[in-house]
Amino acid sequence: MSSSRSGAARIPLAENAQWTLAWTSRPASDLAFGEPVGVQRTGHTDRAWAIATAVVDGLPVAVSGGRDRTLRLWDLTSGRQIGQPFTGHAAYDYPESLATTVLDGRPVAVFAGGNNGIVRVCDLMSGQQVGEPFRDHTNEVTAVATTVVDGRPVAISGGQDRTVRMWDLRSGEQIGQPFKGHTDRVSAVATTVVDGRPVAISGGHDRTLRVWDLTSGRRTGKPLRGHTYFVQLVVTTVVDGRPVAISSGQDDGTLRLWDLRSREQIGEPFSGDTGFVRAVATTVLDGRPVAVSGGIDGNIRIWDLRSRRQIGKPLTGHTDQVRAIATTVVDGRPVAVSAGDDHTVRMWDLSSGQRVDESTNRHTGYVCAVATTVLDGRSVAVTGSDDTTLRVWDLPTGEQVDDPLTGHTDMVTAVATAFVGGRPAAVTGSFDKTVRVWDLSSGTQTGGPFTGHTGAICMAAVVEVDGQSVAVTGSYDRAIRLWSLHTGEEVDASAAGRRRWTGGVGATTLNGRPVALTVTQDDTLRVLDLTTDRSTTTSPADPDGGSVRNLAVTTMGDRPAAIISSATSSDPVKIWDLATGDALGELPTEATGAIAAATVDDQPLAVTTSYQTVRVWSLATRRQLGPDLHFPKPVTEVAISEDGHVIVCFDRDIAVFTHTPPPHKQ
Repeated sequence: MSSSRSGAARIPLAENAQWTLAWTSRPASDLAFGEPVGVQRTGHTDRAWAIATAVVDGLPVAVSGGRDRTLRLWDLTSGRQIGQPFTGHAAYDYPESLATTVLDGRPVAVFAGGNNGIVRVCDLMSGQQVGEPFRDHTNEVTAVATTVVDGRPVAISGGQDRTVRMWDLRSGEQIGQPFKGHTDRVSAVATTVVDGRPVAISGGHDRTLRVWDLTSGRRTGKPLRGHTYFVQLVVTTVVDGRPVAISSGQDDGTLRLWDLRSREQIGEPFSGDTGFVRAVATTVLDGRPVAVSGGIDGNIRIWDLRSRRQIGKPLTGHTDQVRAIATTVVDGRPVAVSAGDDHTVRMWDLSSGQRVDESTNRHTGYVCAVATTVLDGRSVAVTGSDDTTLRVWDLPTGEQVDDPLTGHTDMVTAVATAFVGGRPAAVTGSFDKTVRVWDLSSGTQTGGPFTGHTGAICMAAVVEVDGQSVAVTGSYDRAIRLWSLHTGEEVDASAAGRRRWTGGVGATTLNGRPVALTVTQDDTLRVLDLTTDRSTTTSPADPDGGSVRNLAVTTMGDRPAAIISSATSSDPVKIWDLATGDALGELPTEATGAIAAATVDDQPLAVTTSYQTVRVWSLATRRQLGPDLHFPKPVTEVAISEDGHVIVCFDRDIAVFTHTPPPHKQ
């Protein structure tokens, strides 16, 4: 159980609140929160080949197009598809290239595909085609982009007829003559502004990039050369005040950066495994201009455009090659949206959050246990690891408080916190079969090692017995033992043989008396009075359910409650009133890993885990608070502090999240 005395002002939690990564101990070179924030496992029935972002009715959305000849809208806040797909396009007319803009106050998509040489405009609010298609290309249109020229919204298209064309989106007319110069098909177009003038950049099978002044309708400067195979894609951004283009070659596996003022390549091609890029988009991450790429290996990579080096490890999730990527900002977080040959659209949170110095602030072994408390007015987490150390972390900043606490000779598998004599303390258990007590203010061991268990310690809690703090520990020897934190001695060691547990174990106070919670072999939850060693059954056996995997205790109102997860992945998480033995309901989620519970601003909350996914729940409403949180490694332990920090331990690392209010709707 955790203690908190924080009086800071807090934001009430809401169902549509967002979780923001405050910091992580994982070094930037290895940061890869590789599961998508939102995954659509249904939707396109064929390859998704094009994607762009927009705002529709005040919502950030993604627009995707695929070989199933549909356009689909996705709410980037919830990750869900909006309405029905837009259909009705002509035969062989599928969205292979796609861009968005605003036309007369309404968001529209400009797209092309198939071999008919047609460009279409679709109103994203109604799903209806706007005006007549643009038909002047004499062969397949392979790329589209949008911009504004002389106050007019325009579309730029390129195709197999080797031309680049500009279209007035209001009148539907082609503006000026086609831009000619490429000696082979045009495969990519992008737009930007150079020295105050709107330009288009095109790339083609002739291995060159060309820059076109959209006001004069003329090519500017010499072609950009360097690719050894045809140019497949082009995007633009600004790096250190310079307008630049990023291009990829179809088969040379390179990403190249070009200065659009000097018409020169900037440095060497990007270093690292680019994965034969099929899609690129740009954004800003932690103040740095970055590119986000996807390739034939299905991975997403992030690139620092100043150093041209990859940031972190690839983000994995797609099961086939990535065809398209777009970026935007959702609730203040930079995100990427990708589409691919696995028929899915996926959204990725690109925020790395604040990170701590990897040289000193990281466990060197798996994190096995976590608890929270308050130290010198600061909300902190206390973690134990199989590196045998105990570490204390400042939750708002991620700074490690003093040096690691050492003394255990094997992995630290249980941590509980309490105030002893007015000072914050931690009680720890280990595979070395000992229990130790630590003064967190001084960073010194003050009690123990307590010996008596004949097996590794797997549980620790602190309860009040006759006005004194008592540590309750459970071991793989199946005994429950009590230790006075005031005298440093075991409480009634002879009773340890009677205080047996079978499945899970936890401790709390019930009707003013300290109790331990255990689970019997028939999956019955048993409450053991620690002062009398008598037990009562509080929940019936569940013959249809799986064995209990984990449990947590908290209070709902003024009543103690147990939250229980099953070892069977399909079973929901169950909630029991410990005073009456009544079932209080279920959380509509499976939880096969760690669980935790706490009360935040008078709201009883639970945190559940399932392999690499973490969810936060209101126990009062049984509803999830905010979206799923995903991690690159299986989650080992979780906790939630009474000031609302969610602490997630995975592998040898820690990530801390804070909640932000839902976006305000006008």
